Amino acid sequence: MAANFPLGANKKGNKVQFSVFSEHAEKIELCLFDESEKTETKIEMQKDENNVWKIELPDIKAGQKYGYRAYGKFAPQEGLYFNPSKLLIDPFAKDLSSSVKDWEDPALALTNNIDSAYAVPKSVVVFDNHKDDEKKYPYLHKRPHTEWKDTIIYEANVKGFSATHPDLPDDVKGKFKAFAQPEVIQYLKSLGITHLELMPVTTTCGGLQLKKEKGLNDYWGYNPINHFAFDKRFGSKEDFKYMVNELHKAGIEVGLDVVYNHSGEFGAEHNLLSYKGLDAPNYYRLTPDGYFIDTTGCKNSINTNTPITKRLLKDSLSYFTDDLGVDGFRFDLAGDCALDGNNQFNSNGQFAQVLKELVDKYDVKISGEPWSALGGYYRGNMPEFMKEWNDKHEAAIRRFYRGDEWVVPELAGHISGGEGLWYGQPTSKYIHYIAAHDGFTAYDVVNYNEKNNWANNENNNDGNNNNHSSVSPNQEIAFRRLKSMMAANILSRGVPMICAGDEIARTQKGNNNAYCQDNELTWLNWKKFSKEQQDLYIHIRKLTALRSEHPTFANLDVFSGEKVPSNGRKDIEWIRPDGQEMQNGDWNNQINHILACVINGKNGEVSKNPNSKSNIDDDFMILMCGNTYGVAEFKLPTAPNGNAWELVFDTAGKHKKINDN
Repeated sequence: MAANFPLGANKKGNKVQFSVFSEHAEKIELCLFDESEKTETKIEMQKDENNVWKIELPDIKAGQKYGYRAYGKFAPQEGLYFNPSKLLIDPFAKDLSSSVKDWEDPALALTNNIDSAYAVPKSVVVFDNHKDDEKKYPYLHKRPHTEWKDTIIYEANVKGFSATHPDLPDDVKGKFKAFAQPEVIQYLKSLGITHLELMPVTTTCGGLQLKKEKGLNDYWGYNPINHFAFDKRFGSKEDFKYMVNELHKAGIEVGLDVVYNHSGEFGAEHNLLSYKGLDAPNYYRLTPDGYFIDTTGCKNSINTNTPITKRLLKDSLSYFTDDLGVDGFRFDLAGDCALDGNNQFNSNGQFAQVLKELVDKYDVKISGEPWSALGGYYRGNMPEFMKEWNDKHEAAIRRFYRGDEWVVPELAGHISGGEGLWYGQPTSKYIHYIAAHDGFTAYDVVNYNEKNNWANNENNNDGNNNNHSSVSPNQEIAFRRLKSMMAANILSRGVPMICAGDEIARTQKGNNNAYCQDNELTWLNWKKFSKEQQDLYIHIRKLTALRSEHPTFANLDVFSGEKVPSNGRKDIEWIRPDGQEMQNGDWNNQINHILACVINGKNGEVSKNPNSKSNIDDDFMILMCGNTYGVAEFKLPTAPNGNAWELVFDTAGKHKKINDN
């Protein structure tokens, strides 16, 4: 397959060329629909030497609706699912007429002969005009290019963030445009956010667990049926460009959570919408006898090693970057995407090579989950240019502030970035968080012992059973724990991420798998905040400002443990309650619930990162107490550079005078 051959619907002179890949089809028809979608015109396409079926037509205008019908063998034992009664979405379509209105519609089933045209979204012809975009959206491609060390990520669901916002017009609530409003931009700026990461925004299909009569839907959007077209729930492509333009103008990057590990077509016994009906062996991981390999837990797995899927990956990511100004991508189950043709992990395989080309060309941010859903765990081993989500960091902070034993050594590694030393990493490559879309909210971590997923109608069997959470004795202690966890996360050596609403103590009432809850359970509640919520919000603002203003924290260099020449003190020292440096035996104290460190303000003198800028700073001491029920006395050590200690913040809210030695 020629790498530079355009796929999808593209202008070619005064005609439009429709091109779709299929190695195994015997015949493919282009199906054109009128505006009402009631009249269908079928035109047979021709196959070339690259297994690309194409046809050129005059008088095709932007907005033309179309789809494909593919003919060939229906032989599941060979991985072939050709059924011309099923209209297929163009994998390279840049717009769709709608989402799937009813994913339980029998017409979508692959085994019957019901014509599915009425139930399948139509692909839509789109003509992009870069010159017009430059005039209309002058900041679309003026990327902020915030360095990783200065990045603070805010993960948000497009609808959930603004659905109930009282200061926004009704026509922008829950839409892309909401993030372009001055009130929202000011809110993000006040939190110190530099990178808005949106949960999946392309067209999705309801999950296998969802039933129409339950009133649930694919709220999170992790079941894509196309990797170019925006989900109509959030607005149009123009709305998206307007949003990016306004955020860029304010210095905020826009990142997308993308899903290339599986699709919304599910497995062999389920719906037929696009890839499966065009050429399943080239899009999916299949066994020799045609079974779908499921490494994702979603009944199918995209094979990122074939020429067509590499092309899909490259073209869609380039489209979002080059045409729509996107600044970065977070890959769902990136560890699964990195499996090679033999389903073995390869950190430098086809998937990594496509992403490396994207990074080199556009200087975009790349991050992802370093695991596969069914057991593969590759933390520390993903491509060097990819930042990794760090669930171990999340668990360590939660466990420490729950009062667990044997947590101190692990937490110290996360706070200092020292965990990366196991992988020979001089700088932290981790995205740190205490909560994300998947799991408890931060507030629920300190208010629930067990998950409460009954509203999902799966008998509470879904979601993680190990949340490292616990009910606090009272709300004062709950908010103290919450503030402490936030502080530990934001001040750790790594890239901090805040899940939308955690800064105002958002609750999902213990639901830790709210993938299907498109309602007030998951939407941010913008009603009048309590004093505790206001204090938490102000606390996080102060933390992000502290991190941004001090290179000690806005720094990804891993602490070395070496002494700084100018004062003879280590770059980081771990301190006992008696004010002395911890010794080997102290790390083996299983009941220790205190972790404290002194960061040498002149640690920049021993930085091993050749790209690190001057990072001489004040000395800092971080004192963390994971004992929920007791009071701990602590003797302060002498500051490395001889200055008096000054209290910056105290999550207990009871500020007492600090006495130096």
